[in-house]
Amino acid sequence: MSWFWLALSSAFFLATADYLTKRHFSDLPVGQMVLVRLTGLAPVCLAVLLLNPMPRIEPAFFWAAGLALPAEVAALFLYLRAIQLSPLSLTMPFMAFTPLFVIGTGWLFLDELPTTAGLVGVVLVVAGAYALNLHQVRRGWSAPLLAVTKEKGSLLALAVSALYGYTLTLGKVALAASGPWFMASLYPLGLALIIVGALAARRQVGWDWLRRPWPALGVGLCMAAMLVSHFWSLSLAPAAYMVAVKRLSIIMAVLYGGVFLKEARLAQHLMASGLMVAGAVVILLAG
Repeated sequence: MSWFWLALSSAFFLATADYLTKRHFSDLPVGQMVLVRLTGLAPVCLAVLLLNPMPRIEPAFFWAAGLALPAEVAALFLYLRAIQLSPLSLTMPFMAFTPLFVIGTGWLFLDELPTTAGLVGVVLVVAGAYALNLHQVRRGWSAPLLAVTKEKGSLLALAVSALYGYTLTLGKVALAASGPWFMASLYPLGLALIIVGALAARRQVGWDWLRRPWPALGVGLCMAAMLVSHFWSLSLAPAAYMVAVKRLSIIMAVLYGGVFLKEARLAQHLMASGLMVAGAVVILLAG
């Protein structure tokens, strides 16, 4: 199968999991929302780990994964809290900021200046963020930007993008020091163990989500399919191409929100998220 269709499938399954989580589980504590997502991943990760040969593990894998996992835990909780608090159309588009944050960290720590194409991508992402609340412009040119600061889900999604900008670099190091299928299986399992351990220590492990077996199964299957298609595509194509296509999950999530959850201003949010995705793709491919 072509890497493009695998990457597009990964985007679809991620957006569908987000929609099902928002629709069926956003009334539960965030810890239970996390458990719903991880339960579907764990069996697939175990199967992949057992069925694939063990690669040669470089020492860099351990320090890179060790530094990335705490931030990954925080990002997952904030991601689901954002979905819980705000419409998908006002949270998911801000995930397009991750490549922008990668540019920022490269400039701050590595003295890497963005290319002209990268700057164009930054402008497109920022323009899309402005356009998300374009209807507010009648109150003044700054009103669309101020509206972002008043939407908790948008701010949380921005924080998640920043965290993923950090973990993305470390994830690349861990991937190069092990292998794509090993990383696809062990890394999520490590994430799951840390989260379950933290929830258990705080006595926050809850099972109310099991009373909704069919939506839980849907989320689990989507997350499992997303993981497999993500790393299968990654093994066939350059990472920048694959991630650029997967960013279409943002537009898919906005469509889910507008069509099935009846979120307002679908056309405006599609236009804005399209700008942001285009900017993210330009940054990814320019890098």
